[in-house]
Amino acid sequence: MTGEPRGSVRGKLASISRAGNSARILLWAALVCLPVLAAPWISRALHPRPKDFNSDLAIPVLMIRAREWSLFDVYYWGQDRLGTWHLLLLRAASRVSGHAFDYPDLHLVGTAWVLMAAVVMARLAGVWGWAAGGLLAAVLVGNSDSRVPLFDAAHPYAWQITALLLAWWGLRRLGDRPDRDERGRWRLRAATAGAVFLAQWTSPLSAQMLLMVAGVEAVRAHALDAEPSRSLPGRLAEGGLVVVAGMIAARLLRAAIDLYCPARVGGYFRTGVLIDHGRLADNAWRVWSRLAASASMPLLVVATGGALAAAVVLWRARGGRSLAWRVEGAALVMACWLMAAVQVPVFFLMRHVRMNEFHVRYFSLVFVFGTLAGLITLVWLAASLPRVSRRWREVLAVAGAAGLAIGLLRVPASAPAYPQGLANVAARLEKRAPGAPLLGGYWSTYVFAALQRPGTMLHPVPCEGRQVRTPWWADELPRRRWVIVVGNTWECPDAGSRADPAPWVYQHGALLRLVRGNLERGADVSFALYENVTARAVAHTAQPAAATWRYCEAGATLRMSFPARGEALVMVARVARSPAATLLAAPVFADGRVGRPVPMAMTGRLHRAELRAIGAPLVGARITVQRVDPLKARQTCIAANTLLVSPDSSTAR
Repeated sequence: MTGEPRGSVRGKLASISRAGNSARILLWAALVCLPVLAAPWISRALHPRPKDFNSDLAIPVLMIRAREWSLFDVYYWGQDRLGTWHLLLLRAASRVSGHAFDYPDLHLVGTAWVLMAAVVMARLAGVWGWAAGGLLAAVLVGNSDSRVPLFDAAHPYAWQITALLLAWWGLRRLGDRPDRDERGRWRLRAATAGAVFLAQWTSPLSAQMLLMVAGVEAVRAHALDAEPSRSLPGRLAEGGLVVVAGMIAARLLRAAIDLYCPARVGGYFRTGVLIDHGRLADNAWRVWSRLAASASMPLLVVATGGALAAAVVLWRARGGRSLAWRVEGAALVMACWLMAAVQVPVFFLMRHVRMNEFHVRYFSLVFVFGTLAGLITLVWLAASLPRVSRRWREVLAVAGAAGLAIGLLRVPASAPAYPQGLANVAARLEKRAPGAPLLGGYWSTYVFAALQRPGTMLHPVPCEGRQVRTPWWADELPRRRWVIVVGNTWECPDAGSRADPAPWVYQHGALLRLVRGNLERGADVSFALYENVTARAVAHTAQPAAATWRYCEAGATLRMSFPARGEALVMVARVARSPAATLLAAPVFADGRVGRPVPMAMTGRLHRAELRAIGAPLVGARITVQRVDPLKARQTCIAANTLLVSPDSSTAR
């Protein structure tokens, strides 16, 4: 054809191409919108039960609401293992919009993000896209083993899994586009390394998983390249270096916070990662028992068989003897199985997994990627049957549709999403003393603060010896006049009981005097109001210094000296990890006499005795030890402080 007819054909072909591109764009836009539209329904259904809302879930909410920015915020407060890029983004959104995020908001955003993983999988999986995306949706929503921790916004998995798949998508595009211009290729490398960085920042196992994916993608791309433009080692090196670049960036961030924390928050917050020597065989058995008892075990077995078959297919594909869709399926099975399998050795090697009783949350991504590999294996086998192999496209389409349908049917009925009992108690406390410190156990402080308004919430301060996520509020405690104390919690024995709150409490360098014992009750705890009288303590000297007095040694005596007075309330506080002791206090008079020793009343680790002048003014006290419990592991018998209080501060109302 020449002239006008040829131009007409070209115009029609171009219009068809533009129409096809527009249709594809609209299709993918609709798919991206689906997780956003489904998120409110699924979030309500999978929201933690009200009684399960606790301080671990509260910390992310407090991080979003924090008013100041610091390097301490880049990881979950108080540790260096769980990254918080998503919380920092939500904090920025909160500042811009003025909306105070609560846990239901955080859960909703996390649900939308993790559901987006199915869309990313559908985009990266090529001809398997519809099947892989639908099956992943079924696994995310329907797998009873992984569903609870996966949709728990306090755990990293909701944020990690989509970042992993974005990095996987980038690695696949690097393998599929060898003809890309150099500038565009560097942009793709940078974007992929950025996704690796987000995944590794979220959880430090991500890079190992992605290194496995990079290897599989290199083999797949080399097998499908009709005229290989690059060698297999070259493809492996490119993908591996991109993953390593993201991993190094995440490691530099961890190094930065290691330098920051000692200078700004008074110590390191490193997660203990120790090899569990001497227990590896027992740990391996317990890991196997956990996997064998799961509902996912049959599919994990299928996935293992599928991985072996996939290895054979990928090996044979080097010579171009396998159909492209079979190679694609083999690559998906192998990559998913490796992402699951690479995590398992960590569970029996690491001590902290055993210390947490091999909790099912650690296995979340094993169940997700392992069961997905099993399901893809079944579809792959079904599409390879002689009678249906020519209709493999229809088999994949049916599998994707079935996955979506199963996912929808597996969504449970909606449950109450807000802990009303806790919220009501938190609101009443907030009105009692806006902005006051709340001293108690780890589990009875942060949980209430996250249910209060940001501007007037109580500042949570766990007792000494408990996990402190916010050291700046603990440092602030000695400077605040009024403090609310949780009165009956096993985490803070210094505070006494519900019926008998301690008249005096010494915590974080602050001496607190009981003012009102029945301030509030609810959520199985009681609250009391205390006044901080640290500033009114009388100056005195102690020999030896309290911090060096080893009260468990034979004949240990502590001598307090102070200005002459008619009466005094003397106190001795022991360090948190110390054995119980019975202390005696003897008055020392100005004429040199030493009175009869009296037992010191004990509440938690604070000992106190009221002494009076007899015939001459009091000028000191001699503290001795009557009995000490045996010293246990990790205990020390050193005092923390000595205190002297004037009579006008010693009466609780």
